[in-house]
Amino acid sequence: MSQTKVQLIAPIGVVTATTLETTGVLTATTFVGDIAGTVTGITSTTDNLNLGIVTATSFAGDFTGIGSGLTGTPNIVAGIVTATKFVGNTPGTVSGLADGTNINAGIITATSFVGNLTGNAAGLSTTTAQLTLGIVTATSYSGSGANLSGVSAGPVGQQAVTANSGTTTIDLSSGNLIYMTQSANTTVSFANTEGNTDVVYLVRVKDDTATARTITWPSGMVWDGGSEPTITQINDANEAQAFKLTTRDNGATWYGAEIYSNPGGKQLWIWGINQQGGLGQNSTVPHSSPIQISGAGWSKSHCGHYETLSIKNDNTLWAWGDNPKGQLGQNNVVDYSSPVQVPGTTWSKVGTGGQSTFAVKTDGTLWVWGYGAWGGILGQNNNTEYSSPVQIPGTTWAQANMTLYSSFAIKTNGTLWAWGNNQSGILCQNNNTSYSSPVQIGGGTDWSVVDGGNGNFMAKKTDNTLWMAGSNNQGQLGNNTAGNPTQISSPVQIPGTTWNNICSGNYQSFATKTDGTLWGWGVNAQGNLGQNNIIPHSSPVQIPGTTWSSLTLTFNATFATKTDNTLWALGRNDNGSMGQNNTTHYSSPVQIPGTDWVTTQGIWTALASRGEHIAPLKNP
Repeated sequence: MSQTKVQLIAPIGVVTATTLETTGVLTATTFVGDIAGTVTGITSTTDNLNLGIVTATSFAGDFTGIGSGLTGTPNIVAGIVTATKFVGNTPGTVSGLADGTNINAGIITATSFVGNLTGNAAGLSTTTAQLTLGIVTATSYSGSGANLSGVSAGPVGQQAVTANSGTTTIDLSSGNLIYMTQSANTTVSFANTEGNTDVVYLVRVKDDTATARTITWPSGMVWDGGSEPTITQINDANEAQAFKLTTRDNGATWYGAEIYSNPGGKQLWIWGINQQGGLGQNSTVPHSSPIQISGAGWSKSHCGHYETLSIKNDNTLWAWGDNPKGQLGQNNVVDYSSPVQVPGTTWSKVGTGGQSTFAVKTDGTLWVWGYGAWGGILGQNNNTEYSSPVQIPGTTWAQANMTLYSSFAIKTNGTLWAWGNNQSGILCQNNNTSYSSPVQIGGGTDWSVVDGGNGNFMAKKTDNTLWMAGSNNQGQLGNNTAGNPTQISSPVQIPGTTWNNICSGNYQSFATKTDGTLWGWGVNAQGNLGQNNIIPHSSPVQIPGTTWSSLTLTFNATFATKTDNTLWALGRNDNGSMGQNNTTHYSSPVQIPGTDWVTTQGIWTALASRGEHIAPLKNP
């Protein structure tokens, strides 16, 4: 039986066949059609397979077009994949994707990925995996963020830093939320920024002193708004100041902003006599229960006979009330029934002896104004009145105090000084000579607190010993005698070594001890010694209680706070200074309503008064 045979010799061009089965090697420059099986041996980069449906167990080579409909477990090992879309799993490296390409991948197991990512990035289990992403839009992210560059959603670690020297280096590898307590002028620098971009949150608190502190920031600091924020100078339970600092070049340049500032401060409440508007209510109506002075942020307060002076947390000084001698510092003798500011923004302490006023600034200078007589109470070597502040020579004054006739002050070196009228030897010069400029009181260089009353001097040393001098006609010197001797013109010690806060008034004195007990001595005409009687005492007697804190005296009236922030009063109440909404005298302590009165140590931040009204501070 014969068969028909055809011989193809050197075919040229395109071969198109509906079905082609070959068992050998197919060598072609181009191929169009369907193929089932394995295609191998295509080694030239010019080989071109233009296929419709490829059903194969494997594919090796370059790929252009859309790969879809691959079912089962096909394996494509591709060289360069240039596609507008890819759906499936890919092991290896994905690169060279132009903008607008869309990879809708199931599981990507790769050593690197470059491009934009939408969705969840998960399953990266090796430490060598690297994602270099453009825009990441994800519904979740899980990880520490420690190795992320250019990403910061907020603080990721915290640390406490003490700025107690001229330089403070903050190691950011220990945390980027910094709680810094500052007790010295310091220059701040940062070490170990986390990557090119780092965000630092710095919360700053000043130490509990009246000394101003400064911060010198890194030289590359650029502040929001163009000016460096003011550093707060008051330490208060409610104080806070926070900065956000950002670098994008490893700390060479910093961008800073103050993101929170609350200098703290107290409310100021007042009551009692109101002649010439000393209660600051824009009236002369007296009040026998507490009323608030408008505004917040008060830090210190002191009352005279009919005037009041108070300092705010921004170190501004305000005054109101009686002003016949210019004691309000307004360069006039006009009375003011609401607060007016005394020029200046660096005041730290203030007090008055009646119609004379003193104040200390943060730079250690001491200033006085008002009535200048009584032998030179203003320390200007004359008896002149001044209605605006004049300076006492020196720049190392720490604190001061005035009686009605005399002045006292302590320097930062612990020395004690006095000037003015010297009746009864109150200036402690072992004589009765008045001095119109400061003279030093002997007894060492360890004086810590000074106060004075009507004719008597009172001061404490750093060893908690208590010393007194001056008139003793009512036993106010506490030496167990009354009128014998009638005066002492150099300091003598009150028995004990645990005295704490001290205050002296109209022929009587009070002091707390470190154990929280409260003691008084001297005149007791209205029961202000708290003994439930009006018997005077020439040596200290205890007022009941063991949790007393700060204290002050008005004219024969006593006020003291306890550690639970309650405020108590006793003594004379002619003008409602007891805050009980009456004019009844009290010979044992009665509570003034409220449980948020300030508890402080030291007369300058506690209650302070010398007249018949009281202006204590209260937590807001």
